[in-house]
Amino acid sequence: MKLATSTWVKIALIGLLCLGVCGWLGGCGRGVWFASSPLWPGGVLGCAGINAVDGALSSLAQPGNYETTTEGTRFEADASEVSTIEVNWLAGSGQVRVAPDSETGGKVIVEETVRGGSCPVMVCEVEGGILSVSYMEGHGGLSGCSQSWFGQKDLTVTVPASLGEKLELFGLEAASGRYTVENLNCGELELGVASGEVDMTGLAAKRAELSVASGRVHVQGAITENIGLDQASGDVSLSLPDAAPAEVTGSMASGSLTLELPADTQLAAEVDKTSGNFNNNLGDGAADAPGTGGEAGVPTCSLDFDILSGSFTINPAE
Repeated sequence: MKLATSTWVKIALIGLLCLGVCGWLGGCGRGVWFASSPLWPGGVLGCAGINAVDGALSSLAQPGNYETTTEGTRFEADASEVSTIEVNWLAGSGQVRVAPDSETGGKVIVEETVRGGSCPVMVCEVEGGILSVSYMEGHGGLSGCSQSWFGQKDLTVTVPASLGEKLELFGLEAASGRYTVENLNCGELELGVASGEVDMTGLAAKRAELSVASGRVHVQGAITENIGLDQASGDVSLSLPDAAPAEVTGSMASGSLTLELPADTQLAAEVDKTSGNFNNNLGDGAADAPGTGGEAGVPTCSLDFDILSGSFTINPAE
């Protein structure tokens, strides 16, 4: 039994998440952090001052409409200049939704709302058709400077329908928190989750690469060509009721994985299982080996998966 290198990395990441909590208690490298010092985040020269500097520097660095207030930050980008959206967020919550062009004025609108205390300012930029949205300058880290802030940030990305129907790629890297993504149509989906919850509904994509260290991930919609999944732990469910992807590949070390496909899917499954459970509930529509199912002996979906432990279940979609 051989798991992908990336899967072992995710197992290690679970341990790092625990260290990240310790890092939250341990301080910040952006300045001297002593409770009796004005440089302490709650002090006169602490979070508020650093937050203001971050905001000023970010505003100078960003093109387009970029506004920072005490409540948060708003960034706008012309949708005609964007073909890819990449979000890298550490904690809090996030929502990505598609809205009529008349609501957005033909722009992608990115808004963060700060609550409960000071937080670093998000950073947005458009370069080469890629709109990148980052939690903070340098993307932060599990035990880095971002851990000394006491507030929480909620992110909203509003995509005009003219762009939401033809994105080349949508990517989300989530360290923690809760995220919802609604009604995106993209050529490729890239999803990386260290912890927290991600709920995607109304997705239409050709290809998807999913990387899950822990947490809960639910994806509902259509992925027509191929799915690649590396799962270290957590709870992952993929509901694809309209059409089965041509290929599903990946590995899991632990956790729970549920894949829902159309009831008439002809599945060619090759599963290398060390422990755990693999349950195929497609019934007569399933084939045990490539080339033995479907019309003219051709399977409609090929599955190649390695299981170290955990539970993988395939169900007919309702």
